[in-house]
Amino acid sequence: MNKKAIGSILMILGTSVGAGMLALPIVTADLSFSMSFCLLFFAWLLMTVGAFSVLEVNLWLPSTTNMISMAGRTIGSWGKAITWMVYLLLLYSLICAYLSGLSDIIQSLVANVDIKIPRWSATLLGLFLFGIIVYRGIGSVDIVNRGLMSIKLIAYLLLVTLVAEHININFVFEGNYHWQNSAFMVMLTSFGYSIIVPSLRAYLHSDTKLLTRVILIGSIIPFLIYAFWIFAIQGIITKTGENGLIAMLNSTQPNSMLMHHINEVVQTTWLSNVAKLFISICAVTSFLGVSICLTDFIADGLSIKKYGKPAFLVYGMTYIPPLIIVLLFPGIFIKALDYAGTLCLILLIIIPLAMLYRGRYRYGFQNITLVPFGKLFILACMLVSIGLVMMQIPWK
Repeated sequence: MNKKAIGSILMILGTSVGAGMLALPIVTADLSFSMSFCLLFFAWLLMTVGAFSVLEVNLWLPSTTNMISMAGRTIGSWGKAITWMVYLLLLYSLICAYLSGLSDIIQSLVANVDIKIPRWSATLLGLFLFGIIVYRGIGSVDIVNRGLMSIKLIAYLLLVTLVAEHININFVFEGNYHWQNSAFMVMLTSFGYSIIVPSLRAYLHSDTKLLTRVILIGSIIPFLIYAFWIFAIQGIITKTGENGLIAMLNSTQPNSMLMHHINEVVQTTWLSNVAKLFISICAVTSFLGVSICLTDFIADGLSIKKYGKPAFLVYGMTYIPPLIIVLLFPGIFIKALDYAGTLCLILLIIIPLAMLYRGRYRYGFQNITLVPFGKLFILACMLVSIGLVMMQIPWK
C-alpha cells in the first residue's frame, strides 16, 4: 500500500480508536466479558455493512460528493433534509463528547504539574490547539494523525502487555449476560468511522479496491483493540465499589478517574505516564477526525469553500454549538456518546441502506456492488437497525 492508503487506515483508526474507546470498559461494567465481546462483534458487523453502503453510493457520484448530496440524489429532498439534521446532531454530539473528554484530560494533566485551571479554560485551550490543525486541512490532519496514531498504538501495546500481570480473571467474567442497549450504542459510536468515508474516497482518488482494503483493515484493527482493551481494564479494575467502573459511569470526570485508577493498580511511574499518554491521544485523534468530517459536510451542504471568508462560516458552524454545550454541561462525555450511538444507527446504517436500496433498485446504479446478498439482506439490516432505535425510545 502507498503512504496515502496507510494514512487513510490511520485516519479510520484515529476516528474510531479514540475517546469513545475509553468509555467501553465503563459502559460494559455490568456485563461479563463474553457478553461484551458478542455485543462488540455485532456492532462491528452492522457498522461495516453501513460503511460499505456509504462507499458504494458515494462511488456512483462525483468524488466531491458528501452525505447530503448522496441523500439528495438517491432518496430525494426529504432524505436530504433528514440527513442534514441527523448528520449535524451526530457530529455535534461526537464533538461535544470528545471536547468534553479532552477538557477533562487537559485539566487533569496540568493539575499534575501543580497548575489548576477551571474546566472552561481547559475546553477553550483544547479547542484552540487542535482546531488550528483542522483549519489547515485533511493533509495536516493526516500528518499529525500518523504521528499520534503511531505513538498511540505503541502506548496501547505497552499498556495492555504490562498490565496483563495485574489482571484478575474473576473480575473479567463477573457480570450478567443481558442485552444492554446503552452499552451497544456506545460501541456503535466507537465504530463511527463511516463519516470519513466520503473524504477518504476523494483522498484516494476513487480507487475501489484500495478503498475496500482500507475500510476492512481500518475496521478490523479497532475491533481487536477494543476487545483486548475491555478485557484488560475490566480485569484490573473492579466493577463495584467507590473506585469501580460503575462509579466512573456515574461520574462527570470518567476519563481522569480512569487514569487515576490505572495509576493506583500498576503503581509504576513510567507505566502510569504511558497510560496518561494513551488516554490523552485517544481524545485528540477522535476530535481531529470528526472535525474534518463536519467541516467537509458543512462545506458540501452549503456549497462553499473551506478557505477565505467562507471558512469563518464553516468553522463557526463546526465549533460554536458544541463549545456552548460543553461549557454549559462539562460532564456530558458518556451521555453524548450514548446519544451519538442512536444517531449512528440512523445516519450511518439506516440512511445509507435506504440510499443503497433506492439507488440500486429504483435508479439502476449497479455498476459498482460492494454490499452483498441483495434486497433481502439490505432490508433485514434496515429492520434490525430500526428495531434498535425503537429500543432507545422511553415508551413509559
